[in-house]
Amino acid sequence: MIKIRKATFQDIATLKELALNLVPNSFKGVLNTSQIDFMLDKYYSQQALQDALNQGKEYFIATLDGEDVGVVSVIEHGPDLFLMQKIYVQSNAQGKGVGTKLFEHLVEYVQQKHPGECTIELLINKHNPGLEFYTKRGMQKIRDTGLDMGDFFINEEVYSLKVNTK
Repeated sequence: MIKIRKATFQDIATLKELALNLVPNSFKGVLNTSQIDFMLDKYYSQQALQDALNQGKEYFIATLDGEDVGVVSVIEHGPDLFLMQKIYVQSNAQGKGVGTKLFEHLVEYVQQKHPGECTIELLINKHNPGLEFYTKRGMQKIRDTGLDMGDFFINEEVYSLKVNTK
């Protein structure tokens, strides 16, 4: 059975452990090892996770049969805009509905938090094998962009989903 819980400060070690396992697999063939290490340090160190939670970022952890297997996060990025981080799911749990459940939970969370019309955006590399997952769920490309990661630049695309539309 798949369960989703909102992460708290007590889950920082779990979030960090999930990231150490999931992020390298998600970016294999897209980013090199030093770029992945940079991302892990920048976004998933204990301090980075504490700061993110303090700044209002919400993390949701998926468990499958009692084991933590996936994560997604979202932060309000503007008056009617939410920025979703990619959904990460352990390879042994992929294809079992975990990613779908995380996606649906995130959309429901945004709908409850912002009852008016709003947009969820996602930045994703066009070579990311998970891109099809998001397009199948109605996300559409709206523009090209990039992430300045200090020593390197990642070309990304922005996908968006309108929610609470009449």
